[in-house]
Amino acid sequence: MSGPDLSSATDQVFGYLSRGIAAGTWKPGEKLPSEAQLCRQLGASRVTVRSALSRLAGLGQVRSQQGRGTFVCRPAPPDAPGDLLGLGEADRLSVFEFRKIIESESAALAAIRATSADVTEMEQSILGMESGQSDEAVAEQDMAFHCLVARASGNEVILRVFQLMRSTYIRMFEDNVSLLGKTGTEHHRRILLAIQTRDMQTARNCMLEHLDDTMRAICRP
Repeated sequence: MSGPDLSSATDQVFGYLSRGIAAGTWKPGEKLPSEAQLCRQLGASRVTVRSALSRLAGLGQVRSQQGRGTFVCRPAPPDAPGDLLGLGEADRLSVFEFRKIIESESAALAAIRATSADVTEMEQSILGMESGQSDEAVAEQDMAFHCLVARASGNEVILRVFQLMRSTYIRMFEDNVSLLGKTGTEHHRRILLAIQTRDMQTARNCMLEHLDDTMRAICRP
């Protein structure tokens, strides 16, 4: 599975793990094989395996616990009330406003609670966004970064709300990327730097600036 194309290798590992989770090879609450085991089993590098695990974490399929390993998450019900469908333009604006409230505070909390593993996964999502070869791949990594910030907040309610609204969010992220490309990566880097330096106010402000800029570009008349 190893080769010069890291993105392709990551896709293969991601697909293998995602299919295994969907097929019940690893059930909710169960632990995935360790990074070392996956490297040996799949002939992949540690960077490739970590990148694939980061994508799964960003999509809410797995969660890493420092010192314990990576565990499969319980999926949100497909008909969960938080999963908003058929958004019109007014609803899109409402969701952006909701995100500003929730995600700015998520970033502030992440600045005091994020672990080194959280920071590494956020870095991987930024690299994945930069190297994405399609709008769908870029949007997936864009959403992964925001989900990872929610997870790093240490607030289970915030993370649960994010997971419940995943299908609404992914459509928004895909639309955003189709119009704005990879411009969000610079905002992500500023947010991550504030989280790394434990600067709550800057993390909050950077997230607000990111969402404000995107909202103005997407929702303008």
